[in-house]
Amino acid sequence: MTFQKLDRIVELKVDYKTLGSLSIGAGDQPQSTVDTPVVRIGGKPVIPGSSLKGALRSNIEAILAARGVDVCVPYTAIPNEVRKEGKTGEYVKKIGRLQPCDPQRKVCPVCQIFGTAGGQVGLSGRAIVLDVQLAAEFDPAILAERTHVAITRDKRSQAGGALVSVEAVDAGVEFIGEIRLVNPEDWMVGAILRGLDVLAKMGVGAKKTSGYGQLKVKPRSVMIHTLTTEGWKEQLGDLEAYRKAFDTHKFGT
Repeated sequence: MTFQKLDRIVELKVDYKTLGSLSIGAGDQPQSTVDTPVVRIGGKPVIPGSSLKGALRSNIEAILAARGVDVCVPYTAIPNEVRKEGKTGEYVKKIGRLQPCDPQRKVCPVCQIFGTAGGQVGLSGRAIVLDVQLAAEFDPAILAERTHVAITRDKRSQAGGALVSVEAVDAGVEFIGEIRLVNPEDWMVGAILRGLDVLAKMGVGAKKTSGYGQLKVKPRSVMIHTLTTEGWKEQLGDLEAYRKAFDTHKFGT
């Protein structure tokens, strides 16, 4: 549905600046000296596009749900035990969401942007979220190692064997990223911008409730790439017009 005919690609350039420690872990790394090292590409820390995409999707789901718009729970976000026990219907009803979208039927607004995964049939999304790269040359001094301990609830003392070291990007580090949407409707671009607004308030990555992951987020520009018989034509778009398109769009409920 999305890619039958390529008409245009809308590209957002976004600036990010860490306001505190930022930790997006790379998982178990045997060669690392810390328990949770940050994700790197070419030795440089990045904000993975997958992490950012997941945060944006969750933010837009919450925005639309607050407006009374019905949105689904992604198949992959439903706990395995719920699916295995055949209690998906009870689960989504409890949290006030729809069943995972079926691409052969009506698709909720969030899945129209990000697609669906899992189940028997998938749907490609329109949003392509690239890894967010450092805006300047990499300086190892921007990385810090933090140690955390768990506290026992009875004695309010350190829990034995619960010392964990976390690697994090320090405050004041600037990143730049791109988000591309293929053949989007204007409200979809606005939805991404509103999702970025929430990202600036909620943060991204691990340990957000401990003060990590706070970002200053500033969309820099939007470029519209239109495919014509003569090749690609580019023109700048209006960020505020896209926000308005989302804010005023009438969603079916």
